[in-house]
Amino acid sequence: MFAAGAVVCLLIPGVAWGQTTGVLRGAVTDDGGVPLLGVVVVVANAGQGITGRGAITDKGGMFIVPGLPSSRDYRVSVSLPGFASVVLSDVEVSAGRVSEVRIVLSPETKLRERVEVRAKPGVVSLEETTTQTNLSSEFVDALPILGRDYQDILTLAPGVTDVDGDGNPNIHGARDTDVVTLVDGVSTSDPLTGKIGAQLNIESIQEIQIKTSGATAEFGRAQGGFADIVTKSGGNEFQGTFKFFWRGSVLDGDGAGIDDPRLHAGVGESGLRDLHFNDYLPFLSVGGPILKDRAWFYVANEYIHRDDPVNSLNAAFLRGVREWREFAKVTWQASPSHRMSLSLNYDPQDYLNEGLNSFTREESGYTLRMGGTIATLKSTAVLSPLVSLETSASFFDQRPAILPNLGPDTNHNGTLGTDLNGNGAMDAWERDPGEDYDGDGKFDVFEDKNFNGRLDPGEDKDGDGRLTPYVRKIFYSYYNGTNWVLVYRYSGACEGAKREDQNCNGQVDPAEDVNQNGILDPAEDINGDGVLSPAEDKNGNNKLDDTPRPFSLFPYGELRPVPADRGYTI
Repeated sequence: MFAAGAVVCLLIPGVAWGQTTGVLRGAVTDDGGVPLLGVVVVVANAGQGITGRGAITDKGGMFIVPGLPSSRDYRVSVSLPGFASVVLSDVEVSAGRVSEVRIVLSPETKLRERVEVRAKPGVVSLEETTTQTNLSSEFVDALPILGRDYQDILTLAPGVTDVDGDGNPNIHGARDTDVVTLVDGVSTSDPLTGKIGAQLNIESIQEIQIKTSGATAEFGRAQGGFADIVTKSGGNEFQGTFKFFWRGSVLDGDGAGIDDPRLHAGVGESGLRDLHFNDYLPFLSVGGPILKDRAWFYVANEYIHRDDPVNSLNAAFLRGVREWREFAKVTWQASPSHRMSLSLNYDPQDYLNEGLNSFTREESGYTLRMGGTIATLKSTAVLSPLVSLETSASFFDQRPAILPNLGPDTNHNGTLGTDLNGNGAMDAWERDPGEDYDGDGKFDVFEDKNFNGRLDPGEDKDGDGRLTPYVRKIFYSYYNGTNWVLVYRYSGACEGAKREDQNCNGQVDPAEDVNQNGILDPAEDINGDGVLSPAEDKNGNNKLDDTPRPFSLFPYGELRPVPADRGYTI
C-alpha cells in the first residue's frame, strides 16, 4: 500500500494543524499590559538542532513560530531596545497543537538584570475544539504499565477501553475497527480488517496523542477516534538506552493459571506445573548526530520472546509470541526552514499455537504470521510566518500468513514426496507415502510380479496364502521427438524406505528406465550420460543388500512401517 499527501496549514489563531510538528504562539506586553510592536523572538533547541527560528511581534504584540518538532525543552529569547531581555527555558511544544506563552517586558530603567522564566502550559485552552490526551515519552517511561505495547498506553486516555485485550481499543463505545492509528501522520491500520496493521517499538515514540472527539479537518476515515504517534529523532548529543525484561516459570510457577482440578475436572497442577515458560524482552536504542546541527540518526531495536501458559481444562500448553520491532530514522535540516526525515519500521510477528482449545490437539494449532515494512519520507517546510507545508509519502507492506503446527513432513523422515513421473514437479499424488504404501500398518511385499492378478507359485513371499497386489497404476505420457508415448508404471512394491529391491524382483533395476523396457528412451536420460542409472542400488555395490528386520524378511515382527505424510485442513 502506497500513500502520499501534502498539507498546507494556515496558522490562524485557535487552529491546530498537522500531526508531526507544533506551533508556538505568544503575546508580549509591557508592565501595563500594552502590546509591544517589533519585539524580536528567537526560538532554539540545541538537542533538536533548531537555531535561528523566530518571529517579530505585530502591532497587537502577537508572534507565531510554526513547524517546530515536538519537544519539552525549547528556549525562547525575547528582546526589544529599551527593555530588559527575557529568556524562557523548558518551553513545551506538542505535535499537532498550538502552545501559548505570555511574556511581560520591563523597561531597563526599572530592571537591568537578566531574568529567566520557566513557562508552564495553560490548564484549559478555550480555543481548541478537539478532545485529546497528550502523553510524552518521559511520561511513558515513568509508567508501571504491564506490557511493552503502545496499545497499553492508549487506554490511559478517558473514554478509551480494550476489554478483550487484543490491542484494538474502542473509543466511547465505537467499534475497535473505527480507531485509526497514525504514525508520523500516516495511517498504519490494516486496510483489510481495520485493526492493528503494525507494531511499534515503544522506545521510538516521542509523543502520543489520543483524539477521542472533535478531530480537525486533516483527520478522517474513523468514527471512533485517532491515535496520532510522533516518533523520535536523533539530536546533537549521543544518547543510548538498554533495557532487559525477563519473566519465567522459575519465579512465576504459581501464577501459571493453576487452580483446583476439582472445579472443572481439568489437568490442575499435574499439567500446568510441567510447563516451562520464559519471557525475554531486550531493548536497545541509540541516537545522535551525523553532522551536528544538520543531520541526525535514531535507531531502536527490540526482540520479544513471550510464552503464555494456558489451562484449557483437559490440556495445558503454551501460547507464545516471537517478534522483532526495528525502527530507524534519519533527519536532515536542509535549511533553517526546511526539514526532511526518512523512517523505516519493520515488525515481523509470529503468534504460536493459535486456534487451540480443550477440543483440539496441539498439532491442530497454527502459527499466525503478521507484520511487514513501513517506509515514510516526510518533508516540513515553513513558507512564511503564517504558512507551512508538510508533505508525506509512505509505503506499507504487510504479508499475513498461517503456518500449521503439523508441518508438511508429518512422519519426520525428511522426505516430502517422490517425482514418480519424472516431470520435475511434485504433483499432489506424489506426496511421500512413507513405508506403509497401502496404509495397513504392516510391512508388506507386493507379490504379483507378472501383474496377472493371481497368486502364482513362488509369489506368496509373506506366506499368508493371499496375494498382496500393487497399490497404484500410474499413467503419463511424454514426447519422444516424433510421437507422444503413453507410459504406465506401478507405485508400490516391497514396503520399506530403506529397501534396495523396491519392486521385489530380486535384481537391481535402472532408475531412468521408466517404462522398464531395458532401453534408455528419449527423455529418460536424466543425468545426460547416455547410460541407464541404477535406481535400487543405493550403496553402489551392484548388489541388493536388503537385510531381514529383525529375523525374517516378512512380516518384520513388532516393527511398524513409517506412515505416509498426513494432510492439514482448517
